[in-house]
Amino acid sequence: MRIKTSKRGLTFSFTANETFTVGSKYRYVIDVAANEVLILPDAGGNHIVSKKGPNQKPLVDLRAKDVRDFIEDAAYLEVSFEKGHIVVAAMKPSVQINENLSEVELCQLLDKKEDVPTITLDKELFTAQSPVMYKMLEAAGLFSPKVRQDISYVFDVISLFSGAGLLDYPFFRDPDFEIRAAVDFDKAACETYRNNIGDHILCMDMRDVEPDMLNCKTPDLIIGGPCCQGYSNANRHNLASAEAEAKRSLVDDYVRIVKAKRPYIFVIENVPQFLTKEQGKYLERVLTGLPEYQITYQIVSDLAVGGFTKRKRMILLGSRIGKIVIPDLELSHTRTAKEALIRVDDTWFNAGDITKPGADTVRKMSFVRPGHNYKDIPEMRDLDRHSDTYRRLAWDEPAPTIVNWRKVNMMPPEGNRILSVSEVAALMGLSKKFRFFGSLNDKQQQLGNGVTYAIASFIKSIVKNKLLQFANETIGVVPGLV
Repeated sequence: MRIKTSKRGLTFSFTANETFTVGSKYRYVIDVAANEVLILPDAGGNHIVSKKGPNQKPLVDLRAKDVRDFIEDAAYLEVSFEKGHIVVAAMKPSVQINENLSEVELCQLLDKKEDVPTITLDKELFTAQSPVMYKMLEAAGLFSPKVRQDISYVFDVISLFSGAGLLDYPFFRDPDFEIRAAVDFDKAACETYRNNIGDHILCMDMRDVEPDMLNCKTPDLIIGGPCCQGYSNANRHNLASAEAEAKRSLVDDYVRIVKAKRPYIFVIENVPQFLTKEQGKYLERVLTGLPEYQITYQIVSDLAVGGFTKRKRMILLGSRIGKIVIPDLELSHTRTAKEALIRVDDTWFNAGDITKPGADTVRKMSFVRPGHNYKDIPEMRDLDRHSDTYRRLAWDEPAPTIVNWRKVNMMPPEGNRILSVSEVAALMGLSKKFRFFGSLNDKQQQLGNGVTYAIASFIKSIVKNKLLQFANETIGVVPGLV
């Protein structure tokens, strides 16, 4: 398989075999004459095969200086699995083709498969001088970006304001991404993150984080969302408080880290009010603080991207490798609460995490029909309350936006009780594998603050497509001719 070179060293995952499995030890030998790195099984070796991603694939990770220096000038790396060992060949840099080469000489050059040359001729000139050869190369697929689709990329990610990891989770599950560092100040959220994603999260105040504390010098991508409670209408009674303003100003720390790390792309995910609060003051901080990035933003509905709820989130993408277009999606099939809730049973880790209502609350709940709210309760029908107050979900409809479901007494379609943590996790698109930790209030808050799995996956897909496009163009066979 082919992999890209990386400044951090030699890193690749693979399917386990009889010789190399997670936990096995190995050593490496650099064969300068053959332009290869040999990876050899060795019970006394200094290196251990680690694991990568949710499928726990074996991972070789060599970051020693001699390895980095050896692969530094390679165009790409070719990994082959021989009997009893692994060979990593450092393929030669791009070859500049002289315009005066004959067709025979050009064919001979192309026959040297280890070179994989880069043609730098002007397309019109090349076509005019050698139309037959151009047609041959075009037919062979040399001028197509598809020629590089077999190369495996791993993009480095830094996550800020990570929370419980709901935005990070689709990136973690995709082997093309490696989350190198994450930050959040909430101890319970960090515990949830560690148990589901990894130990790379720093539990500290973002305002105290310096760029060099994050274990990734040159990330491809930074993701995150400054605390949404400072913007959301769900907290409209506290929007003018000093605490809310402090939370909103955390966007400056996000900008500070992006400016220092200079990723190719950054993502801010937040509530829609991020765009409009105080006449767009916080959006303006991003636009003016990061002028070298082309900014795209859009409000996205969970339903529109395959989710189970009516929740809407703001997606803001900044790119310095070309503007990113966020597609408009509208699925023909609207998913319902039943499709999510039917998956939940007692084997879910947080199935028993339910706030127990008092007797009078249970009495009020008994009046509410599926799809209705507090207006069904005789003594409350003339009151002015949030529409989610005493909201009972309907089996055949999507769930409403779920934020503080304990505070508003949001109920499942059947039963006079509040939704469990596992039920809300399922409505957010998560599986039983994702477990929440901390107090009951902590767990509920982690879900209320998070993004749905469908929206997070939508973001990941858009970003991945752009990064792959950029990577293919960067090492493309014929830059400027595709």
